[in-house]
Amino acid sequence: MKRRAVLSVLGVAVVVVGLLPFYERFFGRRRLRFPYLGRPLAGAAYASLAAKPGWAKARVEVSPGIKLNGLVRRPTSPNAPWILFYPGNDESQLTRGQEFLIRLAGDTDWGLAVFAYRGYDGSDGRSELASLRADAPEILAQLCAAEKISPSKVHIIGFSIGGHFAVHAAGGAAKRGQRAATLTLLAGVNDIVMFTRSPWEKLSPGEDYQTRPYLADVPAPVLVLQGDADSAFHGPQQGRDIAAALGSRATYEELPGVDHVPILSDARALELVRNFVRAHSS
Repeated sequence: MKRRAVLSVLGVAVVVVGLLPFYERFFGRRRLRFPYLGRPLAGAAYASLAAKPGWAKARVEVSPGIKLNGLVRRPTSPNAPWILFYPGNDESQLTRGQEFLIRLAGDTDWGLAVFAYRGYDGSDGRSELASLRADAPEILAQLCAAEKISPSKVHIIGFSIGGHFAVHAAGGAAKRGQRAATLTLLAGVNDIVMFTRSPWEKLSPGEDYQTRPYLADVPAPVLVLQGDADSAFHGPQQGRDIAAALGSRATYEELPGVDHVPILSDARALELVRNFVRAHSS
């Protein structure tokens, strides 16, 4: 009898634990939810991006059997700074990332690099938070190994959910004693939910993207740029919260009238990032 009672209690506990995510989904605090937008990239389209002047394909193996598609533009000087861009939740991460990097660098002799996450633009694997998060510092490490550069030459930039991964890359490098030169967050995500498209997506609790708990590992200097007309995040609060958590390690700039994606092409934002990179390049 006693054994049956114990088993009953354990059974109830298992059911309760299993239902907690669904309780949080429907009765917890309201949070912004976004679907993963990854899709395949045709080989010809990838080749076309890599054929732009100065650009080349670059693939990194982030774990056994998992390779990510990327693009690099190598500088002419071996001592030039590098910009590593962590893109947002975009159906065309390599296209948008390359466009942003070209606008940012202009005629400046900087190394440029962007890699598509798992499940995006033909990269191996599927998009899920634990793997994407683990890949973030590995992307930086593999880029440095392939290009024979120190992390101290690399300026990390993250946009939207890429901000979450850029934080992990910067924090991971600092823990290994190999700090990156700087970290820039453009409309960085602080507290949202991501989910995989399916017929049952409305029932899914999704994956918990919270950046603030990981900011303690991020060293200065950090630049946080946020548009005050961010329609994707319903305003500038996500960027404000990140900047507040970073405190004196960060410089915060809020750009009037700038929306979420347009921050990547906003002239004021680009100039702020350029000046930040120049100020911290040896």
